[in-house]
Amino acid sequence: MTSSDAPAEAPRPRSQQKGDPRRRWPAWAKQLPYFKLPPPDPNFSLVPKEEALELLRPDPSKVTDSTAAAAYPPFRATDKTIRAIESDLDLLEREVLRLFRERDLEAKVQQNRYRLYQISFIVLSAVATAIGSLLALALTQQPPTWVPVLGFAETVVALLATFLAQISGRESTFMLWLENRRAAEGLRREYFRYLMRLPPYDNEAMQPYERRLLLAERAALINRGTSPDDRAATMLSGALTAESIPHRPQGDSSNG
Repeated sequence: MTSSDAPAEAPRPRSQQKGDPRRRWPAWAKQLPYFKLPPPDPNFSLVPKEEALELLRPDPSKVTDSTAAAAYPPFRATDKTIRAIESDLDLLEREVLRLFRERDLEAKVQQNRYRLYQISFIVLSAVATAIGSLLALALTQQPPTWVPVLGFAETVVALLATFLAQISGRESTFMLWLENRRAAEGLRREYFRYLMRLPPYDNEAMQPYERRLLLAERAALINRGTSPDDRAATMLSGALTAESIPHRPQGDSSNG
């Protein structure tokens, strides 16, 4: 197989983590917790504006296949469409992405802490078992010289396990992980809903400021852990969703 026939490297998932220090590790080892998490990328974005504009304004010179270049680009976005998408991306950066970054990073921290606690308990249990086995063997010796040393080591392990159980029991890292991950994924969903004009942002009768206001409110509700689709949670969502605002007839251009 020539170098040109080699399979292309699969694209990496988009993540806040800057770089991949474990890219050469086995798959199972990549799931091990960090003692110190890698720093997040401050410029992280779900849809980078540069990539979006490159897609909307494709460059035919980047196409190496002459057949494909003849029909390139496959579509042409109008300037009005590009300005609208740029405006949406700027708004999403202010209203959604800042909250998503916080929740996503906190979910990663709590997930890492939860795994670190669990592995620490496993290691302490294994050490305690090993010391107990050695202690049983030491009792058969005459005189039992190592019994005090092994007994002290067993006490230290028990104290460490008690301390770890105490600090891990103050707050449920597992529940904090789920709470922040649920909020982060809800904000991610809202990001793409707004960008693609999916419900509840697809109502043509809504004014631009109404869409922006609805996005800000729904993002705030998700960040607080409340489902924005619960009509009882907010009065504004019920007033601005597609079901509550009648669609204008196609031929009606009046403002009334």
